[in-house]
Amino acid sequence: MVSRKSALMRLVSEAGHGTGTLQTDLLASFPILFPSLSEQEAIAGSLRIWDCAVAIIECLIAAKLKLRKGLMQKLLTGKRRFPGFSEPWREMRLGDVFTNRVETNRPDLALVAITRKNGVVDRDSLNRRDSSNEDKSKYLRIAPGDIGYNTMRMWQGVSGLSSIEGIVSPAYTIVTPDDATLVPEFIALLFKSPPMIHWFHRYSQGLVNDTLSLKYQNFAKISALLPERAEQQRIADAFRPLDRELALLDTQLAAIKTQKKGLMQQLLTGKRRVKIAPEAA
Repeated sequence: MVSRKSALMRLVSEAGHGTGTLQTDLLASFPILFPSLSEQEAIAGSLRIWDCAVAIIECLIAAKLKLRKGLMQKLLTGKRRFPGFSEPWREMRLGDVFTNRVETNRPDLALVAITRKNGVVDRDSLNRRDSSNEDKSKYLRIAPGDIGYNTMRMWQGVSGLSSIEGIVSPAYTIVTPDDATLVPEFIALLFKSPPMIHWFHRYSQGLVNDTLSLKYQNFAKISALLPERAEQQRIADAFRPLDRELALLDTQLAAIKTQKKGLMQQLLTGKRRVKIAPEAA
């Protein structure tokens, strides 16, 4: 049924409120080619191998994410310190160590997006419909080293450190960390930690979650405990190998899922046949 999704979707009609409807009689008369029972079992067995590979990688990702979360809880709160660092962490207002970048009228720059998982990426790399305005004169410039966050979703942790230059929707806020005080990679990690997200939530204004907004003037009032710059760098360095491993696993998982989808399109339509031993035929 999944392999025939495109054909099935052509039978769907739109109801009064925009809801898709598939009439039962159309579904009942929908033609599907069935191979013999032995070939069905052989196809299912082939696809089961890919499902096992997906499950193994997903388990590895889950284990590494759990490890990363544990490290964040210890290293980003000062509960665990690296040897050689003993200076007390200082409480600082974000407004004292960040500036708000508000640069517009840069149509020469490429459109970028800020995602919860992957941070700042080229907009063209996303498999989403482009809903941006044709007039981008009010779009904001973001530069390498800046941190951009979704003004309406910062309380959910939607922020990212930029390694590229581009423009983002005015729905985002762009902040630039003070080079003398902050290590951008450390701050990007800190902004994803549950204690900081709690404060982002508290300082966001709105009647309900769907309308909460963390504008820069409220962002600037938030305080955070920060180590000296050298310790920030050491903490950021500790996460780098783990993040590389997670990125590699994500790439492998996407590749396996793509391969499985292609195999389904071949095996479940009869375009490609599996070999069956004579005694099982």
